[in-house]
Amino acid sequence: MKGSGSRRGDRVLTAPNALTLLRILAIPVVLVLLLEREDAVAATVFVLAAVTDFLDGRLARRRGGAGTSYLGTVLDPVADKLMLSSVAIVLAVRGLLPAPLVAILVGRDVLTLLGSVVFRGKIRVNRVGKAATAVLMASVAVVMYRPGVSGEILGEVMFYTGLGLSLVAGVLYVGTIKGRVRGGKPGKSPGGGSRGAAGGGR
Repeated sequence: MKGSGSRRGDRVLTAPNALTLLRILAIPVVLVLLLEREDAVAATVFVLAAVTDFLDGRLARRRGGAGTSYLGTVLDPVADKLMLSSVAIVLAVRGLLPAPLVAILVGRDVLTLLGSVVFRGKIRVNRVGKAATAVLMASVAVVMYRPGVSGEILGEVMFYTGLGLSLVAGVLYVGTIKGRVRGGKPGKSPGGGSRGAAGGGR
C-alpha cells in the first residue's frame, strides 16, 4: 500500500490546486488595475485572491490531509510571494510604499523560495512567517484602498509590522536551515509547526 507521501505526489487535479492557480492568474489582473489607477477594484480582486489562500489551506487539510499534493506544496508559497511582492513593487513605483522596504521584502521572498527549492519544500513555513504574510497582505490591501490619511498611516504601520515579523521569521528559517545543513533532523521548525512541506502541505 502506498504511503501518504506517494499519494500526495500523485495528486494534481485537486480543489486546493485549482484555487492556488486562480490566485496566480489574478496577479496580472491586480497589477494592470493598479497601473490603470483602478485601486478600489484592484484591492477587491487582491482581497478575493487572498481569501483563496485561506480556502485552499482548509480544503487541503480536511479529512486528515486528504486534499494535499506535492504540486500544491510548491505552488502555494510561490503564489503568495508572487502576489505580495509584485503588488508591493507596483505600489512602491507609485510612491505608495517605501521602495527600500519593498526591496527588503522582495529579497526575503526570493531567498525563501530559493531555500524551498534547495530543500525540496522540506522547510515548513513557521507561525511567525504565516503571521507576517497575513499582516503584509492586509497592509497592502489597506494601502490600495487608501481610506483617507488615517487609513494610509494604518497601512504603513501594518506594513512595517509585517516586515518586522518577516525578518524574525527569516532568522528562524536560517536556524532551521543550519540544522539541516549540519545533518540534523529537527522535528519542528523554530516558531512552531511540525516538519513538513512549505505552505502547510497543500
